[in-house]
Amino acid sequence: MSISRVGLDGRALGNINRYRGIGHYTANLVESLVRVGGDLQFVLFAYGKAGDCDLLDQDIIAELEWREIPEMGNLSYISLLKEHLLFARIIDDAGLDIFHAMDHNMTPFLHCPSIVTVHDLILLVLRGPYLGPTAWLWMQAHRRAARKACKVVAVSHNTARDVERIWGIPAERIAVVHEGVSEVYRPVADDSIEDATARYGIKRPYFLYLGGFDPRKNILNMLLAFKRFLLAGGTPFQLILCGDARGFEDYLHDIIAELGLNDNVVLTGFVEKEHLPALYSGATAFVCVSIYEGFGLPLLEAMACATPVLASQSSSLPEVVGDTGILVDPLSPPQIASGLERLAYDGETRERLSQLARARSLEFRWEKAALAISGLYQETTKGGGGC
Repeated sequence: MSISRVGLDGRALGNINRYRGIGHYTANLVESLVRVGGDLQFVLFAYGKAGDCDLLDQDIIAELEWREIPEMGNLSYISLLKEHLLFARIIDDAGLDIFHAMDHNMTPFLHCPSIVTVHDLILLVLRGPYLGPTAWLWMQAHRRAARKACKVVAVSHNTARDVERIWGIPAERIAVVHEGVSEVYRPVADDSIEDATARYGIKRPYFLYLGGFDPRKNILNMLLAFKRFLLAGGTPFQLILCGDARGFEDYLHDIIAELGLNDNVVLTGFVEKEHLPALYSGATAFVCVSIYEGFGLPLLEAMACATPVLASQSSSLPEVVGDTGILVDPLSPPQIASGLERLAYDGETRERLSQLARARSLEFRWEKAALAISGLYQETTKGGGGC
C-alpha cells in the first residue's frame, strides 16, 4: 500500500517542550519531512492556530494540513486519560495512513498504524527525583504506545538499547535515526561574536554550556571542575551557563557564591536562537558533562560551529562526539578540569579538534533523518495490511 496521508505530532511546538530538545526535534523534522516528502500529504496536530506558530517557517505551514487540538490544562490522572482518548479520536477521524508520534506523552489508544519516536528513557533510567506518580503513569502510556507501534524510532543507539532493555521491544522493531543540525550553525565572523557576547555580558575567553539545570545535567561537578581549572591557571576564563534556570536559580547562586565564582560564572537565561552560532563560535570549548542524554543536540550545534567539545563518556554523548572531542568521567571533577586545561592551553589540540568537530557535524543532517523516516512510513505500511 502506498501511503498518502501522514499525521505528525506537533504538540511540542506549543507546550512546555517548545524551546527544549523535543521542540527543536519536532520543528526541524517536520520542516525537513515536508521538503523531502514528495507526494505525501502531511497533517500536523498541534495546539493553537497555525498563524501563531513561530517555530515553523510560514511556507512550510502553508504546505501542511493544520489540525488544532485542545489543551487539557494541569496534568492529572483524569486529565491524562481524557487527553489520550481525545487525541486518539482526533487522529482517527483524520483518515490517516500512518501517524508519527514525537512527544513523550503519547496515547496508546490509536487505531491507525503508527510510528513512535523515543528520545530517551531518563525517567526510568535515573528514577529518583524524576519519576513521580503522574510521570510514571504517562510513561506507562508511552510504553504501551511504543509497543503497539509499527516501528520505534530511537534518536541514538543508546536510547535504542534502553528501549529494548527496559520496555522489552525487540531490536528488529527499533530504527535508530540520529537527529540533525541546522545549517544556521556554522562558524561566524568576529564582529558577530562581539555583538552577541556584549549582549549577554560575556568576556572572552570563555567556556560555554547550554541546556537544563536538573540533577542529571551535573552542574555541580562542572562548577567544581571549573574552580580547579581557575586555581591551576592564570587566565581569567569565564564559564557561561545558558538556558532556562527557573526553579534552580537559588541553588545555582548559592553554589556559585560558595565556590567564589561570582566574577567568573555568567547565567544568561534563555538565549535567542539567532545568537547561538556566535556564542558557540566564540567559545574556547563547549562543555557538557551530563550524566545522561538521549542524544545531545547542543554538542552537535557547537561542533557545527567548529567549537571543540568536552563531554561525558556516558549515555549517548560518545555516539555524537566520536573521536572529535575530549570525553571524561562526569563524576570526576579532576578529570573534567584536566580536559578544560587541555582545551584552554593546548592550541594544537584545540585546532585539531575544531576541524574534526566541524567535519563530523556534517554527517548529521535533518534532511538525512527525514529521508530515513519517510522511508519507514512506506516500509511499515507495505502490503496493505498495516503493521
